[in-house]
Amino acid sequence: MEQVRQFRRHTTSIARNSSYEANEFYRSPEVINPMLIRPRRASEPDSQASQPFVTSLSSSLTQDSPLNDDNFNKSLGDVNNSLNNLNINKSIINNNNININKKLNVNINNNGSVSTGGASTTTTFVNINSTTNQVPVISRKFTKSTFSGFSRIGGNGGNHNHNHHNHQNHHQQHQHQQYSSSSSSSNNTISTNSNNTTISSSSIDNNYKSEIPPYKMSSLNISNNDLNTQNNHQTKLKKFFTKSKKDNPQLSKAHELMEQKNFHESIIYYTRVLDKHPGSYSARCDRAYAYHQMFKWNSALQDLGIAIQRHPQKPRAYALRGEVYRLMEKFDMAMIDLSKSLKLQQNAFAFRARAEVNCSLAKYAEAISDFNSALNLEPNNSYTLTRRSKVYCNLKLFPEALDDLDNVLMLDPRNTSSTLANRGEVYRLIGRFDMALADLNSALEREENNTLALERRGALFRQMGKNVEALMDFDNILKLNPKSVFGHKNRGEIYQALGNLNEALYNFDEALKLERDNLSLLKHRSEIHRLLGNYQSAINDLNHALSIEPNDAFLLRGRGEVYRLIQCFDLSLTDFDKALEIDPGNAFALTSRGEVYRMLRKGAEALNDLDNAITLIPNNLLARESRGALNRTFRRYEEALRDLDYALQLKPSSVFALANRGAIYYMLSRYYEAQIDLDKALEYDPNHAFTLETRGALYNTLGKYDKALSDLDRALSIEPENSWALCYRGEVLFTLEKYDEALEDLNRVLDLQPNWCYPLSVRGALYRSLGCYTKALEDLTSSLRNAKDRAYNIKYENKALLNRGSVYRIIGKFDEALIDFNKALLRDPNNIFGLCERSYVYYSLEMYDYALLDINVVLVIDPHNSFAQNLKSKVEFAQNDKNLNDDNKDNF
Repeated sequence: MEQVRQFRRHTTSIARNSSYEANEFYRSPEVINPMLIRPRRASEPDSQASQPFVTSLSSSLTQDSPLNDDNFNKSLGDVNNSLNNLNINKSIINNNNININKKLNVNINNNGSVSTGGASTTTTFVNINSTTNQVPVISRKFTKSTFSGFSRIGGNGGNHNHNHHNHQNHHQQHQHQQYSSSSSSSNNTISTNSNNTTISSSSIDNNYKSEIPPYKMSSLNISNNDLNTQNNHQTKLKKFFTKSKKDNPQLSKAHELMEQKNFHESIIYYTRVLDKHPGSYSARCDRAYAYHQMFKWNSALQDLGIAIQRHPQKPRAYALRGEVYRLMEKFDMAMIDLSKSLKLQQNAFAFRARAEVNCSLAKYAEAISDFNSALNLEPNNSYTLTRRSKVYCNLKLFPEALDDLDNVLMLDPRNTSSTLANRGEVYRLIGRFDMALADLNSALEREENNTLALERRGALFRQMGKNVEALMDFDNILKLNPKSVFGHKNRGEIYQALGNLNEALYNFDEALKLERDNLSLLKHRSEIHRLLGNYQSAINDLNHALSIEPNDAFLLRGRGEVYRLIQCFDLSLTDFDKALEIDPGNAFALTSRGEVYRMLRKGAEALNDLDNAITLIPNNLLARESRGALNRTFRRYEEALRDLDYALQLKPSSVFALANRGAIYYMLSRYYEAQIDLDKALEYDPNHAFTLETRGALYNTLGKYDKALSDLDRALSIEPENSWALCYRGEVLFTLEKYDEALEDLNRVLDLQPNWCYPLSVRGALYRSLGCYTKALEDLTSSLRNAKDRAYNIKYENKALLNRGSVYRIIGKFDEALIDFNKALLRDPNNIFGLCERSYVYYSLEMYDYALLDINVVLVIDPHNSFAQNLKSKVEFAQNDKNLNDDNKDNF
């Protein structure tokens, strides 16, 4: 209390003497001892209108400057009111009995200094709040680069471009910028500079410093209501007696580290600050921001939750938490927090972040509205303009996007390279490849290592079909950043398009080492494995992808296609069915399922799927090919040829279409056309098994047995279990009288398909040639009994009839033989073997006239047929002998 009395005596004394002595005393650190100030009791009301207390007053007063008594009494009365609010005995100071003889002329300049015509010095003010037991301290002054609070609306935005440039450079380390094919839908973050975004640590302090200094109140004729309003704003600062965090070296170091983007170290220093000042809103928000930059979402949310709980009416923590929720893709929660922040105080950062949320939700109109609001607050913010241009592109509003980027080029000359890269991308999207290339080249001239520009120029080159130039750009990207997923992915796609599957596989492998759960990469690599015939590896990739996204129709149809190729048709149909449940209009899945049904010989189901697929996409090459092949098996040759001709118009090099059309021509006995198509197909794919098999059958029909055997051997080296190729080769070997080899091929087929009429017919003929007539009859009879699709298999059925008739003839069953021969020759009247065999039956039955009729037909067809010539001699001799015997009988 002694110091309080001393203060009162000194105050009275200096009021009578000189203001210079008063100023010297006010500068003394012993003005008020905090231990002598009693805390406010719970029963005592908090003063909502306590006047600021002047802790120092520095001026260069002239000695003859008169004091205005009323003004000084007013100021001293303010001091007494403040002391009364602290429960200091009201009798210590008498407000009404102080007279001052010198007039104090105070001029207030913009920076808060007090002058009386001489040199000016800075004056510092604090509030004494009756709710604390703290000593008055100097008001905090923050540096320009701070990390907490909200800047005032309409504040200086002159440094937006420079700060935004730093901000963008930082975020390019984590994800691609706008318009990149592999980029995120938004990459808005919190800038570490208060001039760049709406985040600042000096909002409250700026509001406080902007108020009119208290010692000039009466001279400016400020009303009591205005004074109370300003004091009400000041009462929002809760602990004015706490030692300023500005003086804390840990806080300064934390800010410095934050500016350097050394977030890990800054967290350590912010933690030390919070250990001493656990109630600091700004420091807790700053630490949360650092956690957010390090993707430690839970730690950031924990700090922001505490900040919001302690200060629910402050907007900054809501905005930061909304941004964290956005990055965690919790868009509903992000929207709630950002809207709450904007309700408390409109600020560009929250508008920007909410716009990004709307972008992620594809609410582009709302996103544009929020970006517009942000630009109303910060008209020259180049980052916001750039992000709005991205949304305009999503809305196909390319002129507006170009306008925004043109403005960015004027506002942000130091970031020209990135902006040119963005504008080049817009030009690419609208098909102006010349202007796009000009912008991207210009961007790379300014900054040759601009990864964004290299990525987009590479994509442009790919779209222009300049794969070599594109590869050079992606090679440069990988030199700058060997771990660039985008670079590896695009190189893999280019090599795949060029047919260099092994190099493509290497690049996809490297990309997946960096992002093992990347669905796009898994899809591409599974496709490469499928094309290389690595079916199990393809299935492994697709299984992994489906474990991440089990309802992806593309992945399901891809796995179904692999199962189809390895003939796991049940698994294939399961995947195709599920894919079509998810996406009923999926033409690719319909086509593939139709092909599976075709392979399973479910013609009706196959035709239904293929018809639907072609209805959806008339130029569906695979569906046209498959339906053409299906109609070939249905013997609908006209419909088949129509589809295959259409397919070859779409892709003249289609091996599948050429092979199937060649097969149709062969079945229609249009052998010349068949050979042209088959030869052409094998030029494109020399190892196409079906084509080799079909051409081998054609050569066999044409009697070119050596060529037939060569094609069939190649086909079986590719597909050792190809039943048709085995049958064809067995028949060729039988014709070449290589009976053992022929029998081996035929037995392999019949072990798997014992009732197949074609190999039974050939083996029956072979047994007949070997003299195994019982076996021959068994095979030939079984072949005729099990013949299906007789319209197509008529050739094989006829061979079986002819061979069985021959066996019957040999074993003397002439009646049965005649039945088989008559039936076969009814279908093929000019069959030399059948005519010869029937004539021999007639000869055996002494029906010489009928025998001679058949032999004469054979000789007309083949005048040099030795069997017919010999048989004719026998028949004529037998006929003459019979006639002679008949004449002799008549004579007797």
